[in-house]
Amino acid sequence: MKKIILLLILLFFACSNEKANENAEVSITKPAAFVFGESRAAIIEKIKPLCDSYSEQVVEPIQLPTAKTSQIQIDCEGFEYAGKKRKVELIFADDVLDIVWILTDSTEETMLVERFTAMYGDPTHRLPEVTFFLNNGTAVRNKPHEVLFISERLKAPYGAFLSQAPQNQGN
Repeated sequence: MKKIILLLILLFFACSNEKANENAEVSITKPAAFVFGESRAAIIEKIKPLCDSYSEQVVEPIQLPTAKTSQIQIDCEGFEYAGKKRKVELIFADDVLDIVWILTDSTEETMLVERFTAMYGDPTHRLPEVTFFLNNGTAVRNKPHEVLFISERLKAPYGAFLSQAPQNQGN
């Protein structure tokens, strides 16, 4: 009986360690399906098999500085990111992918900031609602909880906005 209990304890810890290692190795970088600069049609073809469902909506008024004639958002439900199925919001400026929002939950915020810091170095900006790694076009937002990826062409406008925002201490 003691051997069975010991064996069960060992199996439990082996499974726990395997799950912990699995979570540590899950990628949090921008998914390869979302290529900045690609058209809405090209992205839709890529995400069809990756989303449980998707929908489109026109965003008015236009908010992105890169959009002159249209801003469209595609919501992709059930996209696999960081080991979970999630909602992804893809923002297109004049039919070009410029922003990827991936919804997360509050329990992941610290882990995401720590992992992005390990990958990219210290954040460039820490605001009460967002931790930004501007040079890498990446942010972790806490209201709502999301990971943000921005295109190269949005870095300058975001940088101008962030440089005027009050920063948290320890930046």
